[in-house]
Amino acid sequence: MINPHWQLVDLDPVTWRNIGRFISPGRYIRAGTSDEHALYALHDNGRVLNVIDTLTGRRTDLDLAPLTDPEEAAAHLFATGEWNRVHIVDRQHLAAVAHEAQADPRHDLTLDAYYRFVNHLIWSNSDSRYVVHPPRASSWHGWTYDLVKRWLADLPDPASVALSVVGEEGLIIGLIAQISGGLIDLVTTFEALPIPRADAEVSSAYGDRLWAAIEDRFAPPAALLLCTDAVFDAWIHQADKAATITQAIAANTAHLRVRGT
Repeated sequence: MINPHWQLVDLDPVTWRNIGRFISPGRYIRAGTSDEHALYALHDNGRVLNVIDTLTGRRTDLDLAPLTDPEEAAAHLFATGEWNRVHIVDRQHLAAVAHEAQADPRHDLTLDAYYRFVNHLIWSNSDSRYVVHPPRASSWHGWTYDLVKRWLADLPDPASVALSVVGEEGLIIGLIAQISGGLIDLVTTFEALPIPRADAEVSSAYGDRLWAAIEDRFAPPAALLLCTDAVFDAWIHQADKAATITQAIAANTAHLRVRGT
């Protein structure tokens, strides 16, 4: 959903410091998290090659051979309660994924589409050759690639969308994305607007000023969300996004403006 020739301008260090934690493509492919206690068993078509505990290192005390049923083995190991997640991986599957992902430069794919392709190779095409227990989540806190893609497709073309997040210290995120043909072709910050960052607040009046300034400099605005940092964190991490924003609007901790409403 990001144009291969997109532009990134007006680097506001405060905004990028606060959204940098979300710029991690690996999170959309991997099964677990870096802080979980996990067990990894690597095998070659059933022949166990190595078993690694992320806390204690190599494990030689687990009798996994022969690995005839990875699904059953993963469930059994997880049931012991020793690990938060168990991974059983066929090396041949990893080699096939690496070959397929790198064999063609795939210049026709946007960056996000490429990661979506790799995700498919690892998980949708694994045929039980990469098993995790508990199973990998089907979304990230309710966010899915298809959901975001549909939302972008429903926007007017061209359009701009913007996000303003205000914390105790003032504006902590001021982000604008310009979208054309369903792809983001420009990303910038509120530094591009003639509005002092000290004026930031969660209000319809401030929203109106942002809307007019965006319309003057970029594609016509289609959606603008203003909220507190607490609301933003809840919106990101809670599954029911709409309910979170609706409740925040009622509590005057968020303001949402959508073109035509």
